[in-house]
Amino acid sequence: MLNIKEIDLTPAELKAVEDHKYFMSQKQGVEVSIEDAIEDFIRNYKEAWAKQKQKKENMEQIEEIKKYIDLKKQKDGHEIGELAAAEEWRKNYAHIWREEKESLEKNGFYQISLTVQNEKGLHMRPSSTLAELTSKYDCDVYVHKEDMEHYNLILNSKKYMNVKSVLGILTLAACKGERLEFISTGKEAEKALKAIELYMNNGCKSCI
Repeated sequence: MLNIKEIDLTPAELKAVEDHKYFMSQKQGVEVSIEDAIEDFIRNYKEAWAKQKQKKENMEQIEEIKKYIDLKKQKDGHEIGELAAAEEWRKNYAHIWREEKESLEKNGFYQISLTVQNEKGLHMRPSSTLAELTSKYDCDVYVHKEDMEHYNLILNSKKYMNVKSVLGILTLAACKGERLEFISTGKEAEKALKAIELYMNNGCKSCI
């Protein structure tokens, strides 16, 4: 049986799930939860998506190796064979290329890390305000805290909670001085994080 809470997504996978979530919501006429989107994506679309992703990345790697061959020719004054170039590129640069491809930034996510300034932490009022503030923006926002028990998804082995859920934010039990990591994706993702940053850094005292 598929256990959504045990699936550790990569940024590329989460981006695909977010796109899938949007189309599911459009089709059903209601906002689909991230959990339902993950489950449907994994069951029905991930295999085909992964094959297409691999095919695209193979072509991109070929282009990177061609660039490497040109650079080596300019530097050394002679051509290097394709096989040797491919091996050198794989050994010295493939891991860097892969890390960049799988980064949050390259997959359309914005990220910030903030410290809770409010003396009483994120109790009911600031949690409600934070959820309401985030809901004003056309994007999805998730938050991570060390040792959090409740979460909606796992990304890069870290648990994340939907910020637009008041009850979800309350379960964080975030106290003053604790560090929170926010990630966001969507049309107004950057604006949402800037608003959250302003609110959090002002001790959760700003008004909507």
